[in-house]
Amino acid sequence: MSTIIKGNILGFNCEECFEILSATKVKLYAAERQSVTEITERGKIRPLSEEEIEKKAKRLVGEALSDEAGNFEIKVDEKYSQSYIEVDFECGSVPRKPFPPKNGELLQFHLFSFQPKWDLREEKNAYHELRIKLPYSFWCFIKGYFFDVWTICGRLTNCETGKPLRGVKVIAMDADFITDDRLGDDITDLNGKFTIYYSSKDFKKTFLSPLINIETDISGPFASGPDVYFKLEYDGQQFDLETKADRRNNVGYCLCVKLCVKELIPSDNSVPPSFTHIGIARFTPIQSGINSATGKTLDGFAHQGSLNLVGAISQKLNNQPMEYMFEYQQVTNPSASPLPGSWLPVVPNMIERTRIGYLYTPSMDINNPIDKEYVYVNGIAPDTIAAFNGNWIKVPQDVNFAAGNDNAILRLNTTKINGGELTQLNMAMPTSQIGSATVNAGRPHTKNKYFALRMKVREAGNNATIAIAGTSKPIAIFNVSYDNVNKHGSWAPTSEGGQGIAVSVDIQEIVAGAVGCSKITNALHVKYEARNENLDSVSLSITGPRKPGQSFDFPPIALMPAPETFGTTQLVFNPPTQTVQDMLPCAYTVHISATAKITDGESNLPAHQDFVSFCKVD
Repeated sequence: MSTIIKGNILGFNCEECFEILSATKVKLYAAERQSVTEITERGKIRPLSEEEIEKKAKRLVGEALSDEAGNFEIKVDEKYSQSYIEVDFECGSVPRKPFPPKNGELLQFHLFSFQPKWDLREEKNAYHELRIKLPYSFWCFIKGYFFDVWTICGRLTNCETGKPLRGVKVIAMDADFITDDRLGDDITDLNGKFTIYYSSKDFKKTFLSPLINIETDISGPFASGPDVYFKLEYDGQQFDLETKADRRNNVGYCLCVKLCVKELIPSDNSVPPSFTHIGIARFTPIQSGINSATGKTLDGFAHQGSLNLVGAISQKLNNQPMEYMFEYQQVTNPSASPLPGSWLPVVPNMIERTRIGYLYTPSMDINNPIDKEYVYVNGIAPDTIAAFNGNWIKVPQDVNFAAGNDNAILRLNTTKINGGELTQLNMAMPTSQIGSATVNAGRPHTKNKYFALRMKVREAGNNATIAIAGTSKPIAIFNVSYDNVNKHGSWAPTSEGGQGIAVSVDIQEIVAGAVGCSKITNALHVKYEARNENLDSVSLSITGPRKPGQSFDFPPIALMPAPETFGTTQLVFNPPTQTVQDMLPCAYTVHISATAKITDGESNLPAHQDFVSFCKVD
């Protein structure tokens, strides 16, 4: 019969907060004294010396590493089945989120001794269940003193209902003489529970750090832990749950707290109002992200359509209610400097519906702890709407208003600036002209236009306090719509409007025939064209069957100078001795795809396509 000790090992930070100790080695020894002992008291907690471990080695009964669930299993020789057994554990790291455990020196600690009580219900094996629960007085001291891992465990609830609040970031702060330190944070789980890990470095910081830190040692005569209070964060907005006056002074290696939300007070993050970026997804800085030579983004994109102007707003300016507005100015080229007296206001009808923040209230819903009522510029009923004061936008002064930060503070429709900047070009022409130049008096070339943008702020109604809060370099804008663009060549001729890129394809042999369904026998000449000031690529492809060992495709198309690329090309065969005559008799389709480097700050202009089909006959 095999005698097996199965167990689990946990470390407690508080009575209701524990950690699973995985990758921890549990070591069993034949006890020197045949008696039961308890887990070492704090005053006697110390790692065993190398000499002590070596001396115990001859009494080793067995050892095992715990798995991810903290479980372990050790087979014990039957001769020890009636003996008292000592339990030690060995670790070189302790849990710490969000960082992986930091490996250090392997330390071994003695825990207790016990006499196994065997479960004999199985014929082949006898088991003893060993549940190791390291009390917080023991485990917290080991983590903090030997590994410098400090822990805060807690639970966040609604003060009125007692229900847990999930998905809220709890931020632990250390009150300091000069600057409060952020110790760490964690998001509450389904039960409102959170665990925050930090180290002494997080609260030893001074204004001279990292050159000079204040050393602390909780076990010494000048013991000094952090003075802890808490903030909350939800959906990017911080709230003051507590203040310095609520701090817990000189906390130890583990702190256990029960927090509840009664009211939400927004934190003063001291973020000045500013216009900093264009677009939320692409997030292009208005100065360093724009190429002065082209007005395009650093990766070569012009802008079009409605743009999210991104930055921060605040409720107050000089402790007075704040208002803000945007202005624009067209310049002749992207390197030109805007003229001081030539700025024009962005008026309300140039602004798209823009969410600039929200009003918040505590919720009774554990899955959505904070109710948000979004606030919009140019909103639509029943939206909560920020009012205009002429062309100035009034920042809501509600005490529970959370202002935008690194978010859209105005969505500008660039097709409406400067009296209307959407150019519609009529590309109607006979299919016989596909493959040749399209720029002429009837279809003129339209270039990028360049606009600088800036944000102004002021105390409500007080022009004497106007300040500039961000000015962009001139940016390239291309608001052009191509109409009556030829599609499907002479095969099934039609036209499409509202195109961001004018792109067409045709087959010369079909054009030359009496009707659009002429058959292809021994020649295939493909005509193509694509037009856009910011054209990036043009490519041709063909779908249809190949003979075994046969391949064919079109050669790459080199771009011509802006705004268009056009021409005629033929298939390239492999083996090169083959021609159109060697293609299988079947139906084929020629595709053209064109891209342009244009963005609205969130997504890029998609590729535009056209196709034409034909039949190859013997």
